Amino acid sequence: MELEPGENGQYRDRLRMTLLPEAAFVVRGGQNLPAHFAQGSGVTVDAGGNIEGVSVKAAPGVSVQELTAPNPHTGYPGIPHNQVGVTTVGAIRAAGGDVIPAPTRTNPYHATLSGLTPEQASQLFRPTVKNPNTRTRVVE
Repeated sequence: MELEPGENGQYRDRLRMTLLPEAAFVVRGGQNLPAHFAQGSGVTVDAGGNIEGVSVKAAPGVSVQELTAPNPHTGYPGIPHNQVGVTTVGAIRAAGGDVIPAPTRTNPYHATLSGLTPEQASQLFRPTVKNPNTRTRVVE
C-alpha cells in the first residue's frame, strides 16, 4: 500500500482512493442473511432501505484464499467464520451498490459495501462456501 501526501502534510492511503475493478472478489464472513447485513457493527440503513458501511474484504487481483487469511505481519486474525459469502465488485455494482476500499492498520483488504438492501446483499453473498482458512473457528 502506498501513501500519498494529503492536506497539512498528512498522508492518506492510496489504496483507499483506488476504484476496485469489476472482477475483484468481495468476501464477507458468516451466513450472510439479510439481518446480518442490516445489524452489522457500524452499519446504517438509509431512508430508502439501503445499507451503508458494511464491512467486507476486497482488493484487486487478490484471491478468496488471501482475502480470508490471517496476516501475521499486521496481527490481523483473518475471517473467523466457518463459512464465507463471495461475490464480485461487478455483481454488486450491477445491483446498484458499490464497494470502497477502507484499509485499516491491520487489515489492508478491508472495504465497505453500500447502496444495496439487506436482501440484495444477502442474495449476492449466498450460498456461502467453506472458509478456505478455517481452523477451529467461531460457530455460525
